[in-house]
Amino acid sequence: MTNYMKGACLITLLLLTWQSKAQTKKAAVNYLGIQDALSLQKNTYQLAWSSHPESSFFKQEYLAAGDDFPNYNKMLSIDFAVTESNIDQLVAAKMRELEQLKRPDLDVKFEILVNSVSGEKILDCLITQTAPNDKNSLAERDIFRFKTIKAKSGQRGIILLAASTRKYGKEIKPFLAKLKTEKQILIAEVAKFPMPEPNISKQF
Repeated sequence: MTNYMKGACLITLLLLTWQSKAQTKKAAVNYLGIQDALSLQKNTYQLAWSSHPESSFFKQEYLAAGDDFPNYNKMLSIDFAVTESNIDQLVAAKMRELEQLKRPDLDVKFEILVNSVSGEKILDCLITQTAPNDKNSLAERDIFRFKTIKAKSGQRGIILLAASTRKYGKEIKPFLAKLKTEKQILIAEVAKFPMPEPNISKQF
């Protein structure tokens, strides 16, 4: 992460909601034409869910072995937007999305890291949800990496890699304590992750 530097300040927001996943048991379609399996930090993730809600947007989610929706522990996702927008615009859109998800029982803190060489940006986000029943409480750490690319199939746009880790109930406190000393490790891994190159079929 030597090329990444913190933005002007740490941005702290109180978010109102938890973004619910709407995955179904329907077989995932590899819309992006990339690997069915991805590896990060010695963990292998298999394609588990995908969506193509509009002609210019594709989303694929990958789960670690033993995980399932909605209560996963580790997930990778790859989004690709065919767009003329720049990274700053998509990062701003992600911030607005977080603001619109507000709920009184959620707390969100995040900071933006900028690669001074490539212009890529990383959004490091921690969301905690407090429930009346402690076992239903949840902490989610998401690292979003934005990169401008040209797909193998010719489309220009922005690809978004997201690495998500969740802990529940009694696992939250030790997870947050560990995060204080190991926060930069996953950021560095996400920063050097070889971004897949979409090869989108004309049928999509």
